[in-house]
Amino acid sequence: MSTNRLSAHSIAKQLSLREQIGSSLRAALITGEMLPGETYSVPLLAEKFGVSATPVREAVLDLTKEGILTALPNKGFRVVETSAETLAQLTQIRLLIEISTTVEIGKWISTEVTTDLRETAYAIQEFAASEDLLNFIELDRQFHHDILSLSGNLLLVELADQLRSRARIHALPFIVASGQLVTSAGEHLVILDAMDERDSKKLATVVEHHINYTMQAIGAMKPEHLGH
Repeated sequence: MSTNRLSAHSIAKQLSLREQIGSSLRAALITGEMLPGETYSVPLLAEKFGVSATPVREAVLDLTKEGILTALPNKGFRVVETSAETLAQLTQIRLLIEISTTVEIGKWISTEVTTDLRETAYAIQEFAASEDLLNFIELDRQFHHDILSLSGNLLLVELADQLRSRARIHALPFIVASGQLVTSAGEHLVILDAMDERDSKKLATVVEHHINYTMQAIGAMKPEHLGH
């Protein structure tokens, strides 16, 4: 086990102000502090964060590109309402592109790379255990982004990042409420174990299960919690 663990402080130092605000907004969406269909003001958020409007506007633009927010001219932005059907469809796409890509990477990824990724995976576990969702979300995003980036297919990575961000808003509250956050966090280490073992079947199974938390979340949600 790596002794050079990632701390919340070290993660914050690695992120730009724009990225820190983006992570905070994602956490607010997941915890329900920001709600689908509601309109929010950039100046008011800037005041809340104690920063100028520029990094907030940049962070909002990033989340708009991910399909999480939608811009409202002269009003601010709104959290996108997502239907159960849309969530199911984006999950199907993730299953198609992420399983096969991760399995292919697992055939040749070096132990040096998986060792570096383990540092992130252990930190994800620690943040899950303490329910530090802000840092959990950021490192979970970074972990999967770093693996898929090894494919060299930047368009695939961008699409996967967007789909994961949209799914996470609905899946993570379910994972937390069902007491599965630590279990979900532990799957990152199982992914790396399967890669080191060159066990493609095991790798495909755990990646599929990891993605399918979104489908479990859809089944657990009440209709009024999703758009139509």
